Amino acid sequence: MAEAVVSFAVERLGDLLIEEATFLHGVTDKVREIQDELELMKGFLKDADARQGEGETIRKWVAQIREIAFDAEDTIDTFILKVALRRRRGFQNILKRYACNFSELIALHKVGTKIDDIKTRISSLTTSLQTYNIKSIGEGEGSSGINARNESTRRRLLRRSYSHVVDEGTVGVEGNVKILVEQLLVMESSENRCSSSSIVSIWGMGGLGKTTLAKKVYHEDRVRRHFECFAWCSVSQQFNFRALVQEILIKLMPPHSKEQRKEIEKMSDDEVVKRVYQIQEEKKCLVILDDVWSTEAWETLRPAFPLHKASNSKIVFTTRNKGVASHADPRAFLYQPKCLTDDESWELLQKKAFFLTNDNIGPDPTINMEEMGREMARYCGGLPLAVVVLGGLLAKNPTLHDWERIYKNIKSYLMRSGKDNYKQQDSGVSDVLVLSYQDLSYHLKSCFLYLVHFPEDHEIPTKTLVRMWVAEGIVSKEDVGEGYLAELIERCMIQVGRTSSYDGRVKTCQMHDLMRDLCLSKAKEENFLEIIGGFQQVETSSSSTVTLTRGTIDKVRRRVIYLDHSPPIESTSTIAEEARARAVSTNNNKNEDVDDIYVKLNPKNDTPLRSLLILSYPSREIPGIEVVHWMLRKLELKKFTLLRVLSLEQLALGEKLPKAIGNLVHLKFLSFKYSILLCFPSSIRNLGCIQTLDLRVFPPHYDQQMTCLGINEVIDRMRWLRHLYLPYVNFNVGKSKVQWEKLSNLETLKHFDAKQWDIKDLAHLTSKLKKFTIYNVKSFKELMEVILKPSQSNLRSLFVNKVDTQIEEIDLEQLSLCQHLLKLNLSGEISNLPEPNLFPPILTKLTLYSSKLQQDPTPILERLPNLTILSLWYDSYIGEEMVFSSNGFRQLKVLSLSCFSVKRLKVDIGAMPKLNGLEIHSCKSLEMVPEGVRYITTLQKLLMHSMSKDFIRRLQVIDGKEGEDFYKVQHVPSIILIDDDDVRRSIRS
Repeated sequence: MAEAVVSFAVERLGDLLIEEATFLHGVTDKVREIQDELELMKGFLKDADARQGEGETIRKWVAQIREIAFDAEDTIDTFILKVALRRRRGFQNILKRYACNFSELIALHKVGTKIDDIKTRISSLTTSLQTYNIKSIGEGEGSSGINARNESTRRRLLRRSYSHVVDEGTVGVEGNVKILVEQLLVMESSENRCSSSSIVSIWGMGGLGKTTLAKKVYHEDRVRRHFECFAWCSVSQQFNFRALVQEILIKLMPPHSKEQRKEIEKMSDDEVVKRVYQIQEEKKCLVILDDVWSTEAWETLRPAFPLHKASNSKIVFTTRNKGVASHADPRAFLYQPKCLTDDESWELLQKKAFFLTNDNIGPDPTINMEEMGREMARYCGGLPLAVVVLGGLLAKNPTLHDWERIYKNIKSYLMRSGKDNYKQQDSGVSDVLVLSYQDLSYHLKSCFLYLVHFPEDHEIPTKTLVRMWVAEGIVSKEDVGEGYLAELIERCMIQVGRTSSYDGRVKTCQMHDLMRDLCLSKAKEENFLEIIGGFQQVETSSSSTVTLTRGTIDKVRRRVIYLDHSPPIESTSTIAEEARARAVSTNNNKNEDVDDIYVKLNPKNDTPLRSLLILSYPSREIPGIEVVHWMLRKLELKKFTLLRVLSLEQLALGEKLPKAIGNLVHLKFLSFKYSILLCFPSSIRNLGCIQTLDLRVFPPHYDQQMTCLGINEVIDRMRWLRHLYLPYVNFNVGKSKVQWEKLSNLETLKHFDAKQWDIKDLAHLTSKLKKFTIYNVKSFKELMEVILKPSQSNLRSLFVNKVDTQIEEIDLEQLSLCQHLLKLNLSGEISNLPEPNLFPPILTKLTLYSSKLQQDPTPILERLPNLTILSLWYDSYIGEEMVFSSNGFRQLKVLSLSCFSVKRLKVDIGAMPKLNGLEIHSCKSLEMVPEGVRYITTLQKLLMHSMSKDFIRRLQVIDGKEGEDFYKVQHVPSIILIDDDDVRRSIRS
């Protein structure tokens, strides 16, 4: 990871030489010199990084190189900051101009001296390379020393799978085995062979039980009877192509004598590959390729397999990377095993802890042991390997006292090195997960470690995450960041949370608890970030953890502060007393020194922090939440001059932010989302580098008007602004205008108030604007003519709320020219809907609100070819009947209706063939569930909210007696009934 830090520093210095040429005039040569020195160190770091397990000396050497890279970047950024601040103040007379130039000369001398000092430190470390036998990549042994190679070999041998070693003590795999066996034994007609794939891929994160599942399938009776020849091969990260293909050949056609084996060994590579290929054409063969890591590995092996012919042979992959699984063959059957349930985890833990088999009942655990056992099993997060490792540990520590000790330290026991673990099960959880981490590129490693900013079990918003990556320079552009995010998901390093129901985009992501523990451990080891507060505690017994010096801690680049919301302490107490008292209730980490926390929040000198996140996630409603937390009241932002990312979300910030926020001129991401704040200081106009600005705040009291005077001058200075979120509620911006045309990079503009600003001023934003939300529109026609410029529009999402005048059909027709519009939300009265061909051509999500349409809109809307989500809310239609005709809404997956006047819904057989979710809200006049719902076999979720009592009665089963309409919905797995008081009712009572 130190290589990643140095690589970023080299890239960063190169970017600065280009982007900040004006400010770096006079030190350009010095910057290039330090860039070259660091570039040379990268090769040595590949070897040193791989050998950090050898001892503290090499780890300290790596840490020192990391610090030097940090110092180089800090030195240049600080110089740029000082020059920028001086030039920003302007020159009012000749004396000030000379004084400023003289100051710049002093600054030039200082930065030159510091760069020379850094070069001296690098030279000193370079002399120690020979002492530690550290070599540059390309020399001698390559990127890893002998001991590193031995460690890699040890891990690879421990992870190597053998087909004859089958774990009988498995739980919850029977259903998975059945699904996979059915795929392998698919009917062999010529038609099936042409349409199906020869490949079945089992993919998922390390420790999920992919290899165990593949072994179960490999030895299943029907599989053994069906296929004639079998080969099981472990591929792993490093493999010998010739040895692997030769191994497959020998297993498919076992030689009967030494002579035959020698003949095989004499074959050329091409001959071996050809023979393996021919055997699979001639016979029914099953080949298991276990632990395939990369698409390159598969491309190397591909010539040995007949994929595009009518072959009866099959290949089974196991891989951690979904991208590898899908790359092999787009038609391949991809299967991801699910994690164990809590009960399955406990069952498996008992088998391993008490050596149980299907025929051996074993001893009953005591009540205390079962409670602790279930809790420990639950901590494993459904990961079979973690349960197995824990069970092996408990088997060797069988007493109640032993269990209590392990229960208290469960996290460190699971994440420690696997050398002493039970039966060398994949060398323990930590080793298995570390393999996935080590296989990441240095860009992906930084992206992965960044996730530890967020609390455990927190759904991380992907847009925010990617924009933070861009702001810090970890990735260059958002689309690149989205690609990295997708790769981390494919590699099973992170899990998908919520997805967009209209375009499938991942909206939130999460981390498996054990993967997050690894992330915390690596972040601590690499001094990647520091966590302050009561909700986080990093526990690790990894031998590779670096003991950080005071200087190293001071150079931390990222800091996260977690706040609680306990009642405020009286203001008469001193700061130190207040901090100490607060820590008693908020800081679970007993080793954290309160005075040290205060110093970190208020450093005497400027700090090199690049990101600061202050997070607040209260577990319950607590009175007095509007009181500003003591940490926030004493946070001195003027010391954080190199910040790129500042997040102050869901916080009480008081009446006004400190003016010092204007000194953070490097800031690129600034968010106050959902915070309480009355006004903004005008000094934020100095934040000329801002890319994302989120001002969605609330005043302390809802009836207060927010003061945003000067915000107009603030916004139009932010030339690099890409994403702007304006306040939700009523606010006063004054009479000055925003020069919106200066925001030529703006892609997102949310909560634009047409009463505060003239929509005509937005005419120049349409070339890049992708997402636009506007309120209080006087005329939809004016909006279309002035703002959208449909022929040039790149809009993907348009939300128009509160249109004062009726929206005419002819004006809606102009939307057809918005070729890229996916999401449309209209709130306001509409005369008539245009014909389907006059809607945006790829529209996938449509929401109509208070449209007051007099004609049933479904005959038009059902013919929109790409419509996936439809919401008709609050009198969008004021008629009494709606008809969903056969073959209508071919792509619709989610339908939401809230039309007060509708009495009858008619759903023809064949309507909405892909519908997954149906919500009916506040349709008090609706008489019954339509008969056609029973024929929508894809329906998974039905929600009825605030419906009439008679309507609910017809659906419920009371005392075993089914309501008149129950038979129409009994096939739906999830049915939720909510009354007017938001109380959920069961379908059965």
